[in-house]
Amino acid sequence: MNIIVETADTATLYSFPRIDAGNDFLRTEHCGTSKRAVENPINFDGLLHQAGLVFQKTTGCSAAFSDPVVVKSQRSLIVRCKVKSAQSEIASVIIKQVKEQAVRGFSDWASLTFLSGLREAGGIAPRFYGGDVESRLFLIEDLGEGKNLHTILADTDPMAARAALQTLASQMARLHAVTMGKQGLFENIRFDLPETDGIGCEWEARHWLDNRTKIFAWFKALECAPPAGFDRCLEYISGVFQQPGEFLAFTHGDPAPSNNHFAKNHAWLLDFEYGTFRHALYDITAWNVLCALPQDCVREMSRCFREELAKTCAAARDEARFAEAWACLCAYRALAILTWMPVDIIVTNRPWADQWTMREAVFVALSRLKQAAAAFSELEAAGEAAGILVKSMQKHWPEFEDAEALLPQWPALKNRHVF
Repeated sequence: MNIIVETADTATLYSFPRIDAGNDFLRTEHCGTSKRAVENPINFDGLLHQAGLVFQKTTGCSAAFSDPVVVKSQRSLIVRCKVKSAQSEIASVIIKQVKEQAVRGFSDWASLTFLSGLREAGGIAPRFYGGDVESRLFLIEDLGEGKNLHTILADTDPMAARAALQTLASQMARLHAVTMGKQGLFENIRFDLPETDGIGCEWEARHWLDNRTKIFAWFKALECAPPAGFDRCLEYISGVFQQPGEFLAFTHGDPAPSNNHFAKNHAWLLDFEYGTFRHALYDITAWNVLCALPQDCVREMSRCFREELAKTCAAARDEARFAEAWACLCAYRALAILTWMPVDIIVTNRPWADQWTMREAVFVALSRLKQAAAAFSELEAAGEAAGILVKSMQKHWPEFEDAEALLPQWPALKNRHVF
């Protein structure tokens, strides 16, 4: 039996890495697909049969599942298939079967279950139809044809890129706004599923702080010293992340350019494998530090994000509180990168995400941290630390002068005047 598999078209790829917020783990996902037939190593008859049982149990409708198309087979098996039922209008679904790193797959399951149960969260993510824990399989809405931010930025239309960034930022804020105050509901769902180790912002904050030895290793390797008060500053940053206060909200956790779906002037968020309650600015600051975009794009995304979040979050309406939270989460994000990247790139660079290298990613992140922390006394030591490291890196990498010149070269953002 042959099936259709959607695979990456490496001639057209330019993507960012996906980052595990809680572990020293890096992996790169690509988007853009072509189709090829491969020999089927999977029991598709059994998979479709199990999917049909789940569908019938959760919707009350019997259905025949057919024409499986493999979308992805890493970590989780993701299959699109047709549905034929006289009792349901659903014409196709996405089957997800958790294979590796089950904690991630069950977090995705819980996240979509949680959001599907909130009327006010409609349109943020694909609907969850149901699942079977024993077979590690669940069904979600098939959103059909569309684009994602990666394909939009890889195109040459700056106005389409502008609209996509604005829409995505607003939708990210909406995710946070409609979930504030509902942590207990999500946790009841998540902790009723298997594989719960390392879940939640409290665990992540402790893990981040425990990894500070890796941050200090960069100073030693670059033969420079951290500023006075840096260790206390790390504790402060960890504390803000661990106890977000009014900024506590449900977050996606992995806002990569491929983890969204655009169609009919609407954006959905996809792949909630890292979904949990955290600081509301965790996702949006990734576009400044981790998946770094030009500064005018970041400013516009931040504006749209804050405008939407402020509708329900009083802390976001306070300009000073929002600015300080932004700086603190940029610091958290940027310093986390130092715990993932191997120190030996000081001597030998390595690829990180297609045309972007590890050196470029670290240098840009620390440069953005230095800039973000400049106005806040609580983050002074973090800003100084970033400046010291950047200056020391430039001695080893003299070709690195302007961090902005090192950003990924998205075709749609080529003129850098999108906003």
